Amino acid sequence: MSYITEWVTQIILFLLLALIIDLILPTSSLRKYIKLVVGLLLILIFLQPIFHLFEVDVDTFFAQEMSKWNDQAQVETMENLIEDKKKEIQASQRAYILEQMAVQLKKQAKEELLSEYGVEIQNFSFQFQDEQNMSLDTLKQLTVVLSESEKASNSSSSVEEVVIDLDQPPKEDEENSKAKQKIKTFLASTWQLPEEQLIIQWEGGVK
Repeated sequence: MSYITEWVTQIILFLLLALIIDLILPTSSLRKYIKLVVGLLLILIFLQPIFHLFEVDVDTFFAQEMSKWNDQAQVETMENLIEDKKKEIQASQRAYILEQMAVQLKKQAKEELLSEYGVEIQNFSFQFQDEQNMSLDTLKQLTVVLSESEKASNSSSSVEEVVIDLDQPPKEDEENSKAKQKIKTFLASTWQLPEEQLIIQWEGGVK
């Protein structure tokens, strides 16, 4: 009878302890493991009379079970580390591929852009249909950021008379639009890309 009383007392005390632990536990990834251990302990307390009947060492049993859960937690941690490392390697590979692609495209168009249009490529922005297979064949959109070259700026630094006619559309915008289209056609031809895949932008949004 005393054994049963002690057993019931253990259950009540453990339930109170579990309730307190649940209230003070912070919300984190460890919470589910702690609740799992508490649940396992509660099951062991409920099964204690059976263990006592078959003379099973509860401490040994619990130590074995905890070892299993610890091994599982280590495996999950290792899997997470491997996944993070895999993502890091993939990001490095992507950056390298994009850098090499940008260098190659810039090299193909650099001289003629400078001599014919007086502009230089400052940056690229790539979008692919398949991020796992990055190439010009899977290119969805290519944004090219241009800037006026310093040589062109110096050669056109002379002051010109400015005439403003409010009744006429700004010629500068029309000229810029035509120049932009010529550059776009040239780049599409040089890189063998459809013009609709190319977006031309001026550095700072102004030309």
